[in-house]
Amino acid sequence: MHYIRALVLTTALATPTAWSAEPPGRADEASALVALEHRWVDALQKSDLETLSAILASTYVDTDETGQRGDKASVLSALKSGALKFSVITISDMKPVIYGHAAVVTGAGVQQGTYDGQPLAQRVVFTDTFVRAGKTWKVVASQRTAAPK
Repeated sequence: MHYIRALVLTTALATPTAWSAEPPGRADEASALVALEHRWVDALQKSDLETLSAILASTYVDTDETGQRGDKASVLSALKSGALKFSVITISDMKPVIYGHAAVVTGAGVQQGTYDGQPLAQRVVFTDTFVRAGKTWKVVASQRTAAPK
């Protein structure tokens, strides 16, 4: 009996899906989240309110690099009025982690823009939280921290 248990355990550990970091299909989901991050920053740069409205959940909470919180309506309003403007946003070092119907993406960004005429922090690190509704990911929260230059 001990021999059978050892054989089953050895076989299970030797099977790549038993010890792989990502279950089958997770790599595709991770790639989709990274692509969504790029689509999001592209929409921010273009002030594309329609795309942003589709990406941001109705309960979206934004915490910016100064510690100010806003919701979906306030972000869209600031972009529409021109109070928030981005000329450049480049994101990198993204690491998506999926937890069933939720996911967290961490990364870094370089941005140029203004809010109420004041320059934005040039370098940030971020944590974005997503939930999946059906086959669609929506961002529910974003937090940015100014990073050293």
